[in-house]
Amino acid sequence: MKQRIRPLSPHLTVYKPQLTSVLSIFHRITGSLVGLSIVLSFILFYTNVIYPGSSFQYCLFFDLFSVLSIIASAFGYFLIFVISFHVINGVRHLSWDLAYGLEIKNLYTTGMIVVTLVSVILIITILI
Repeated sequence: MKQRIRPLSPHLTVYKPQLTSVLSIFHRITGSLVGLSIVLSFILFYTNVIYPGSSFQYCLFFDLFSVLSIIASAFGYFLIFVISFHVINGVRHLSWDLAYGLEIKNLYTTGMIVVTLVSVILIITILI
């Protein structure tokens, strides 16, 4: 009898990713990134209060290193994406806690609304 090679238990590669599971995973990831950004913001604020530099130093820094300015802008846009996704998807999760929109059709509809709203917010932010 020929033995077939099978995984010992169900694995992630067996399952097809669904919109609801992907948004749930990204909600957890963005929550961690929002928390990390808050901690880093406090650290940067604290170091700027304790060790203030002159505005000339900051202007010279960004004039000499314009690439860093582009990276900082990209990071800002990424942070806006992360925060807006987490907040909008958080409202979606709060509606689930109140037992609204738990039907399969509503889950996918609200998921697409979240993706659309986050995309619109990001595009508007980039254009401004």
